[in-house]
Amino acid sequence: MIKKTAIIVGASSDIGKEIAKSFAAKGYCLALTYNTTDLDFDFEFKKYKLDITSSSEISNTFAQIEKDFKYIDTLVVCSGVAQKRALIFDTTDEEIDNLVDTNLKGVVKCTKHFVKIVANKNPANIVLIGSFVEKNGCSCESVYSACKGGLSTFARSLSSELGNLDIRINVVAPGFIDTKMNNNLNDEEKAEIANMTPLKRLGTPQDIANAVDFLSSENASFITGQTLFVDGGLILD
Repeated sequence: MIKKTAIIVGASSDIGKEIAKSFAAKGYCLALTYNTTDLDFDFEFKKYKLDITSSSEISNTFAQIEKDFKYIDTLVVCSGVAQKRALIFDTTDEEIDNLVDTNLKGVVKCTKHFVKIVANKNPANIVLIGSFVEKNGCSCESVYSACKGGLSTFARSLSSELGNLDIRINVVAPGFIDTKMNNNLNDEEKAEIANMTPLKRLGTPQDIANAVDFLSSENASFITGQTLFVDGGLILD
């Protein structure tokens, strides 16, 4: 019997950890990457140190994962870095480069190497973690918003390219999730955001893991090129 295997890039993030736990509970084999924060779980996994801004590290890491696992069918990319809120002319070139390299270019490169591994071998699926800011943008976070919006455009385009290879690709776009990335918000600001949300709460990493579980499952076998907003109804068309 073939055992499903997932690569989770950025598994040390709050959302990445929850996705890893959820996949482990479903019996997946796991290849988990981290950068600055090491991984510590009470289930079996292989870990790989990866700086997603480094093309050579991405190439070498995926080559090693291919050697370590005979069957790979799922990629989830959680890596991301927030933008320090600032007007665009106060955002340095170094900050712009880091945002684009981490939130867009690195994700595209990881996807490329994953597709090279699975193409013409077995059905596969890819889930990228975007953001609700792609819908309406976010003042003083324009570069971050552009990168996250680019992921949905990338997925829509790539879904046509990969469909005949039986590879699906979708994006999960979280709203305000109660994670370390949002620790810049104080309790009053969090309460205000929760009150703006139809469901009257912030999201949890488990909410995002549930969406990733669905899109990675056979229940979503006819879904590709889509962006699923998991934001409690904060952004409504």
